[in-house]
Amino acid sequence: MKQKIGLIILAILVSSGFLFQSCKKETTEVNMIVKNWHLISKTVLSINVDTDCDLNSKWDFKTDGSYVIKDSCDDIKTGTWKLAEDGKTLTLDNITAYAVVENSLLSLVIEMQVGEVGLVRWMFR
Repeated sequence: MKQKIGLIILAILVSSGFLFQSCKKETTEVNMIVKNWHLISKTVLSINVDTDCDLNSKWDFKTDGSYVIKDSCDDIKTGTWKLAEDGKTLTLDNITAYAVVENSLLSLVIEMQVGEVGLVRWMFR
């Protein structure tokens, strides 16, 4: 009887460990995007399409789900952001959805199909 109870407790502990691990991954992905990112390039089909204002713009994603984008022409845009549970989609203001190509401690790469312009890719450091 004691052996069965011990096995049940062991099974519960192992199962809960997997649950905590999956929660940890999601939190880590979100935490990696919470940062003040500097736009290093904006491309369409390998053609650089940076405008003077785009160069060195800063995209600041905050822990409270808000963001501030300040370009080099001092234009400021604010709103809210959300990263999908699978970490593959970044949505701004519940409207604009970017595909997340890379989300690491050192790099953020997002892209979106923009009308007839084509696939636009933003790279941040």
